[in-house]
Amino acid sequence: MSGQAFVGTAKRTFGQAVLRLLETQYGVLNSHKVLELLAEDLQRLAEQFYPRTEHLCSGWMVFTGTKAQGQKARPGQSASDHHLVTLAWPVLTAEDLQELTTLPDQAGRSRASRRWLKKRLIRLVEYGWHHAQGPVLLTLADLGAMLNLSTVEASGLLTEARRDTGLPLVTKGYYFDQGMRPTHKEEIITLYESGLDESEIARSTQHAQSSVGRYIRDYERVKLLAKRHSSAREMSRLLEMQPGVVQAYLGMLNRYHPEILATQDSTHN
Repeated sequence: MSGQAFVGTAKRTFGQAVLRLLETQYGVLNSHKVLELLAEDLQRLAEQFYPRTEHLCSGWMVFTGTKAQGQKARPGQSASDHHLVTLAWPVLTAEDLQELTTLPDQAGRSRASRRWLKKRLIRLVEYGWHHAQGPVLLTLADLGAMLNLSTVEASGLLTEARRDTGLPLVTKGYYFDQGMRPTHKEEIITLYESGLDESEIARSTQHAQSSVGRYIRDYERVKLLAKRHSSAREMSRLLEMQPGVVQAYLGMLNRYHPEILATQDSTHN
């Protein structure tokens, strides 16, 4: 579809509505440019006195997320058992619509569309995480519904976004798997599994590269012993690592490589 198809939608803004009102009802100024400047000033005043977070704008969606608080989710727990927070989310902004008008018609459109979706996904996750009422979390299913993606597509896009930005981009599942805000090692391993190297992770997390390297090496050592079907107790003894630390790495391993632990369990059985 040609980008020109979205030009009209992109122009359906508060500023354009004010400009139309001034032109049709208050034409005394007799200058289109002056009316444009006046419309822009009115929009700035509206945004100053009526913040976007308190008033629903075109393209925003009222949606209920989960506050990042409480303990690790237990089996069978209902989503309603968590602290729910309803916000207006910036799903489709004026800038998004403007970008639609510039997407290529043929070659490169698929890649450009993916970048466009990725930018919107990052904005949604970060908006909830940094909100004054939060942090407020979304699930992969939430993100999929908001962006018209399957959960598999949303997951793939989120993995790419973590790799591209170096941000943890915390979802509800990621947060409540841990039962707390991501620790340093969990944040580092998430970025490592997203494809970033040690120097990139150190830069994005503001950690010493030696510390980042140590977390990654310990994680890989636990992974190696898991492949050899060692028990958690054996790992703790062989690696001279506290049992709680071993369990933390095994939890991450189960998140990113569940097939390894599944093989280990079947062997022990």
